[in-house]
Amino acid sequence: MGLREKIVEASYELFASKGYEETTVSDIIKLAGSSRGGFYHHFNSKEEILEAITDDYIEEFSERYNRIMDEHVGSSTELFNRVFTMFHEYKVGQMKDWSKLYNLFSFKGSHVIILKIARDFEDLMTKIYSKIIKDGCEKGEFTSQYPKALAGLWTREMLQINRLARKEYIKKETEVDEAFMLGLEFTENLINRELGLVDQVIQIKSVVLAYIDHMKKQIALKEMVK
Repeated sequence: MGLREKIVEASYELFASKGYEETTVSDIIKLAGSSRGGFYHHFNSKEEILEAITDDYIEEFSERYNRIMDEHVGSSTELFNRVFTMFHEYKVGQMKDWSKLYNLFSFKGSHVIILKIARDFEDLMTKIYSKIIKDGCEKGEFTSQYPKALAGLWTREMLQINRLARKEYIKKETEVDEAFMLGLEFTENLINRELGLVDQVIQIKSVVLAYIDHMKKQIALKEMVK
């Protein structure tokens, strides 16, 4: 591990434990085993390190997608479904870092960083789905006339579903809200229709409901061990 990576790793631990505002550059230098000159060779400020940490989250998701692409030998429809499932698997994997992420972004002005992450992630997902839809059209699987526009629309809808799903898995009630269910059905019908698919081969509802159920169980388990 190079010095830059050590600085980022040390900063992440300190931001998560002490809080971003309470962590000093001197704290980071000490934990990373760096000199002051070594620190400033790679970063000009704590803000730059925080940006590097958030960029790593985007890069991690991008790498997961690239691995799927390297291994994928099926249809574009299967790839569309696989990426949607992978997105939720990624969110499940983040659960272990919830407390760290909360501390990481609980400082005045953190909304600027959070908005940047959201924009970067939306851009990445739009590019990913644009490629999948274009490839599907070239193979004759999809019939969309506007692959890029549809990819952008789908990505925004997917992120909205994720925000609404969070409300479902953190609430105490076991029944899923009826309006949310209807929204899932509408979205599933919409994306299949816009891709020119007759059957509901793009699976939205089942994946999201399984994700909510899994997250509820994980939260309950964490409550039990407290």
